[in-house]
Amino acid sequence: MDLEWNQAVSAARMIRKPVMLNGEIIQIGAIKTDEKFNLLDRIKINVRPKYYKIMNPHVEKLTGITQLQLTSGETFPQAFKRFKEWCGDEFRFITWGFDDLGIFADNLVLHGFDPSFGSDYINLQLIYNRQTKAEHLQCALATAAESLGIPLDVQCHDAFNDAYLTYELCRKLDMTLGIAEYAEYVAALPTPLMKDAVPNVDDTKKMVFNRRVVGIPCPKCGGKLSLNQWIFSSGKSCKTIARCETDGNMLIKLKAARITDNNYTVTRTVYAATEDDVKTFEEKLKKREERKKHAAKKSEGNNDNNGNV
Repeated sequence: MDLEWNQAVSAARMIRKPVMLNGEIIQIGAIKTDEKFNLLDRIKINVRPKYYKIMNPHVEKLTGITQLQLTSGETFPQAFKRFKEWCGDEFRFITWGFDDLGIFADNLVLHGFDPSFGSDYINLQLIYNRQTKAEHLQCALATAAESLGIPLDVQCHDAFNDAYLTYELCRKLDMTLGIAEYAEYVAALPTPLMKDAVPNVDDTKKMVFNRRVVGIPCPKCGGKLSLNQWIFSSGKSCKTIARCETDGNMLIKLKAARITDNNYTVTRTVYAATEDDVKTFEEKLKKREERKKHAAKKSEGNNDNNGNV
């Protein structure tokens, strides 16, 4: 199952009650299979939003969904009723990542439905990461598909197409083993000591210099954290190892979500850092320094050659 959602066009228009609505669902896509992953049925529903009625330009660019298409879908209550009937009484969602079911639950609350619908789901990323020993724990669906030789001959960020790619990934992985061990994968995930969000951040590249974002006290004792260098895994997410003199090392992750142009909300998550966390972080810092030195030497060599011409 996969979802696409629209976002508010400005922070002032963001819905905050009864939930902080980071996304309003505009498309539902799903593939139905049996327990052996034989394809049984498929569904795609376009949803007309109640609150975020103006198409966010960033979402339009990403999904290809236009303002005209946005106004021609079913209401969420209509869409959910049809989707629920299509799912049947015994089912389990498989999604790519944790985001979809969080957004789904928020939209259910928004419209007065039970937010626990489908909450016993499987995040296929965890199975993919374990079985492929993926370096990046949150790689994109398209990247995962390419790594397993699945052709990308459809537009990504379409709910049905992404659901189908997720289904194709299931066919490539050992899902019998993955589902049997899934509870173990989830139990191994670290529990955050702190998680919150900082709204109205205007530049993700400079967010690590923004005191509102990085001014994080130790979640255990409230003392000062000494921050290390930041390592970006993308233009919108980064992490560092911080040190508390009382409570030791902390792993801090920042992830920015775009609301409008030059307006982001940054999620801050702090964990107690394990020895592996520290070791991995130091190895990445070392590799980054080696790349910098290599680039500097290459630049010096080019300058010398230019001088000799």
